[in-house]
Amino acid sequence: MSVHIEAVGDALVLTIDRPEVHNAIDGAVARALGDAVRIAAASPKVRGVVLTGAGTETFVSGGDLRELDEVVTTGGGPSHVLEMGESLASFESSDVPVVAAVNGAVLGGGSELLLLCDIVVMERHATLSFRHAKMGLSPAWGGVTRLIERVGAAAASRLLLTAERITAEQALSLGLVNTVVEPGEARAHALALVSGIADNPRTSVSAIKRAIREVREAMRGEALSREQRVFASLWGDGAHRAAMETYRARRG
Repeated sequence: MSVHIEAVGDALVLTIDRPEVHNAIDGAVARALGDAVRIAAASPKVRGVVLTGAGTETFVSGGDLRELDEVVTTGGGPSHVLEMGESLASFESSDVPVVAAVNGAVLGGGSELLLLCDIVVMERHATLSFRHAKMGLSPAWGGVTRLIERVGAAAASRLLLTAERITAEQALSLGLVNTVVEPGEARAHALALVSGIADNPRTSVSAIKRAIREVREAMRGEALSREQRVFASLWGDGAHRAAMETYRARRG
């Protein structure tokens, strides 16, 4: 199974396990993650969700290029990618807190996934890159809006326009992550955070998360829909097709 689901104490641990594609997200994985978070929210025993990736090299490498290449090749539009984003958005919309335990490189859509989590713990060896521009695209899963919220317009512009890879310490200094820990410690630290959250009443935790979400939504206005329109305008265009052709040639 591509997503392992494990109950550990007060937490439900979701592990993306797709080593053959560096823990990339396809439509099935996006739906599985969304469903798991909704199940967690409905269970009174679950006080938080911990999201991590299998292995030690990659947390999430973004969208699955094999699947996306097939969509482009068959003339499919951007709706499939946008629907994946709707599934993943349950991380933010759920009343149960989500803690990311980042144990490796985070690329493209994986970086957007982090922005959907409430708390991010990153291991010191991990790196992060919003590499959408290299693929001839802009973020599809709310990455522009949420990145500006998190780090401000200036830092967001640098990260998105250069597609540079930053270290865990740099991510911490920008406010992209909450804590940097030593290699191999992210999962345990995330579980400890959920245990601490569980010391507080579930009703107040859920209400606070809901309040944070509703305030952010009010401040965003139409930002997310505008961002999606920009992504859709680039999908299947020249630069995007060229990037996919390069990927196809490299894959053989």
